[in-house]
Amino acid sequence: MTPEQSFSRWVKIALSAFFVLFGYFVIADNYLPMTTEARIQRYVIPVSSRVSGQVNQVHVLNNQEVEPGQVLFSLDDSDYALAVKRSELALAQAKSEQQKAQSGLAEIKAELHQTELQAKEQGREAARIARLFKLGHMSKQQLEQANTKVSLARETSAVSRARLQEVEQGQAVASIMVQQAEVALSQARVDLDRTQVRAETPGRIGNLQLRQGQHATAGQPLMALISDQGWVSADLREKSLRHVKAGTPADVIFDALPGQVFKGHVLSIESGVREGQESADGLLAQTVSSDRWVRDAQRLRANIELDEAWPELATGAKATVQLYPIDNPIFNVLAVMQARVVSVLRYLY
Repeated sequence: MTPEQSFSRWVKIALSAFFVLFGYFVIADNYLPMTTEARIQRYVIPVSSRVSGQVNQVHVLNNQEVEPGQVLFSLDDSDYALAVKRSELALAQAKSEQQKAQSGLAEIKAELHQTELQAKEQGREAARIARLFKLGHMSKQQLEQANTKVSLARETSAVSRARLQEVEQGQAVASIMVQQAEVALSQARVDLDRTQVRAETPGRIGNLQLRQGQHATAGQPLMALISDQGWVSADLREKSLRHVKAGTPADVIFDALPGQVFKGHVLSIESGVREGQESADGLLAQTVSSDRWVRDAQRLRANIELDEAWPELATGAKATVQLYPIDNPIFNVLAVMQARVVSVLRYLY
């Protein structure tokens, strides 16, 4: 074989290999999507105290596993204990005022009842004297005196009724004061309990920068609680997700665990990206200016859930995700081969 023939043959082999690989990559991108832009995500909860105070004791260490309700750190509770005591005394005083108002109410009711009886009795007596006056057995002076007594008795009854309304209003105010004192006591007890900062969910402590004696401000994060619940977020090109939906099988290869392939499935696909979000700031829309012939493909995020136990890897650990959107034996075999090759290559880089 002449050199020209040998060169021509190698050119044909190279072109054939190029077109075969080109066709494979086009098919794989559409029906065997894979991405190396994936990482472990977990809920990271900033832990802060809901009341302010000096840190009395730190009960956990960095990277320690904690359970819900476990005390993470405690604050000096002396001021909050005094607040509870003050609230208890204020509640006792308010209840005493309420009892005093109730006693006054019972007294004024009895007084009102008595004045009403007297007014009725004076009214009957005046009516009897009026009949006798018509018969000539009573003088006009006696009749006028009887009528005056009736007026005085009615005025006394009216005064007692007004005092009853006043006392009833005072009793209502006393009841409100008792309720306010009970609310203040409940709040003081809640604040006292909040000096013990507890874990809301199971997880692992991260970025612990807290020390005894440090001042904690309410709402200021002092450590992070990394949840045990995790997922893998994978960024893929838009067209690679055409046949992908929730429930699509997936293989996950973690960089930290070369040679291992974990089974999973697509949990969800994000409905948008930050580039598609614009704030209404009153300015005109800003268009994208580019002289590139081929622009970068837009990527969307798919969330992957493992079907087996989670490996003990850090949040943010990188991974490669292989999806199986088409139920085709040939495509599935090719996808499995891709995943296995990548898992082996993780030994090298």
